[in-house]
Amino acid sequence: MATPTPRAIVSKVRTFVRRHDVLRPGPLVLAVSGGTDSTALALILAELAAEFGVVLHVAQFDHGTRPADAAADAQFVADLAARIGAPLRLGRAARVVKSEDDARRERYAFLRRAAEHVGAAAIATGHTLDDQAETVLLHLVRGSGLTGAAGMRPLRDGIARPLLAIPRSDTSAICRAAGIVPREDPTNASLRFARNRIRLRVLPELEALNPKVREALARFADAAADVDAALEHAAGDETADANAIDLRDLPTRAAIRGRLLAAAYREATGSVLTERHRAALVSLAGTTDGTRRIDLPGATAVREYARLRFLRPAAARRRAAGEAEKPLVRGSSVEWHGWRIALGMERSHLPYTASVDTATASRLVVRSRRPGDRVSERGKLQDVFVNAKVPARLRDRWPLVTLDGTVLWVPGVTAGPRTGRIALAAGPVGDDLTDTKELLGRSAPFRQVASLSEARPQGGKRGRP
Repeated sequence: MATPTPRAIVSKVRTFVRRHDVLRPGPLVLAVSGGTDSTALALILAELAAEFGVVLHVAQFDHGTRPADAAADAQFVADLAARIGAPLRLGRAARVVKSEDDARRERYAFLRRAAEHVGAAAIATGHTLDDQAETVLLHLVRGSGLTGAAGMRPLRDGIARPLLAIPRSDTSAICRAAGIVPREDPTNASLRFARNRIRLRVLPELEALNPKVREALARFADAAADVDAALEHAAGDETADANAIDLRDLPTRAAIRGRLLAAAYREATGSVLTERHRAALVSLAGTTDGTRRIDLPGATAVREYARLRFLRPAAARRRAAGEAEKPLVRGSSVEWHGWRIALGMERSHLPYTASVDTATASRLVVRSRRPGDRVSERGKLQDVFVNAKVPARLRDRWPLVTLDGTVLWVPGVTAGPRTGRIALAAGPVGDDLTDTKELLGRSAPFRQVASLSEARPQGGKRGRP
């Protein structure tokens, strides 16, 4: 296969950088050792700097392992920095490092100091497709989990890797086209280091089985990263239900989506799905309308709009309707399944508010829903919940403010009445209704979830006035 031209290589890097939003405008520190990959990094980014609005700063770190070559390495990097018009910052280890991990820690500590000094948001490294393949294999051999299998990401923790889309052969081609002979580190040939053994012995054997093994490992890393990111997002949201998956955060690729759902099910229930059950679960997660559930081995999968959860048999039983009704007393408040409802308390600091007259205030009751409930001037309570996308599991515990048996107000869902001067307020409190807070958090503060769903008069035209 013919080697791509420098123009084609730069174009491939440009596409990768755009797709993954790797480069941000402003100062950017380039980690340049003088080797082939980092030299190509400097040359390629010099071509792209103006287009992406970055200002390049070259940084080179001497680990102290090659004292005889240190001055020549520094001069090479200085000449390269001058060639691309970038300022140079040099660093040196205070002592000779004893391991790869020590060298890496000291190098990145220096690079981060350099980035802080120039106000750079990121440090660019010359990691290539080959490095990605080596990293994935190294992590898998060491027994890493999903995060390790994801390898290196294009931009993470302030480290930008714009060359991950191209192989090492392309970085060599860039240097040749520029007439540059990079510096070579003799330790790269030493089998004393685990990464070198992967590069020099393992990958060539795998390449004999699949000439495109590096691309295959990179695709595997991308797939693992998609799954890892989705799981991380679901687990990292402090307000989300720990047992629920937000379907909007799942990867769109069907195969990855299916593997993620099966893995999440296994994690939640300890059960492994058959292909038939996996297909049923994927189908359930394919829409976000209404509420549906399917029975699977060991649990029930329930999808409530865009939220999917797995309920074990004991948890799948419907909750009891709740506690007995509680009258509201003027000047006080009642607690209701993690909510507080206050009447006649001007400074309750609760987000959902209403006001009633004296006659109404003396007959208000808080209770759970009952079969046949209707909301004053709005119709069936069931329809109100559905229109507001309140998950079915929350409806039994949602507080209803009622007047003589009719639902007057559904806090957080319908607009509160404004019939008098006595304050009525409600809102979730404490930590036992985190999923309710997450639902309410999707609307602006002090705004009812269904406040735009106005009651319509019976009969007459339904078009715009």
